[in-house]
Amino acid sequence: MLCSKNTVVFMIVLKVVLNLILLAQCGRVKRVIGAVDVDCGIQPYVASLRNSSSLCHLCGATILSPTSALTAAHCVTRDASQYVLQLNNYCSHGDVPPKADVLQIIKHPLYNPITRAHDVAVLRIALHLTDVTWLSRSLLPTSTFGLSGECTIYGYGYKEVNSGTTSDRLSAGTLRIVSLDECTAVLGPFAAPRHDSGMMCAVGEGVDACQGDSGGPLFCSGRIQAVSSHGISCGVPGLPAVYTSIGPHLQWIRELIRDD
Repeated sequence: MLCSKNTVVFMIVLKVVLNLILLAQCGRVKRVIGAVDVDCGIQPYVASLRNSSSLCHLCGATILSPTSALTAAHCVTRDASQYVLQLNNYCSHGDVPPKADVLQIIKHPLYNPITRAHDVAVLRIALHLTDVTWLSRSLLPTSTFGLSGECTIYGYGYKEVNSGTTSDRLSAGTLRIVSLDECTAVLGPFAAPRHDSGMMCAVGEGVDACQGDSGGPLFCSGRIQAVSSHGISCGVPGLPAVYTSIGPHLQWIRELIRDD
């Protein structure tokens, strides 16, 4: 049966409203609930995206090279000069972790701030560090075909849902990749990502991303396969969270960093 024009308009408006409610309540920067702390030097690539003035933690990010990093597009809504990356997991000899200035923000051209489709951004950075040999290995996957199984999420966000504080100590937790069909069955058609959105879902047993984790990486077999984006609350058993899949955006990322 064909829908009337008014019905179609109503459904579109309803979807927008529901997405706005979802993002307002639980699509904020997310942390790893039920995770374990990571010793320094284990994942020096995982940085804390901070306000350059207050140094307040905002989101996670991944250093890809001395001149580029990766985060979620919704994490960077201001001018590049308003942000700085702090490498909290890099084993430095001093009390202050090394930093990187953010010079330019390049959001994916298909990024939608309402639905969070294609929620990824490449950052041009200036890394204040002389030793960059640890960045010689590429973190990008060679292939994302048939991605499944267990992966590891990293973040500096809340350890407890209602704690109200992030952490300078990197945490990690194990998640399981779930299909978009399974994700839709659990989250519903308005909260789950569309098949053409460049997004994916993952769920953990007592482990989840939460406030402060957005933009942080999901590593699978040593490669970054996703970026934490959003979800419904934190740590709800059996409830997947939504991540930006690297696969659909791999060529775009490679084009931007090929001269690094």
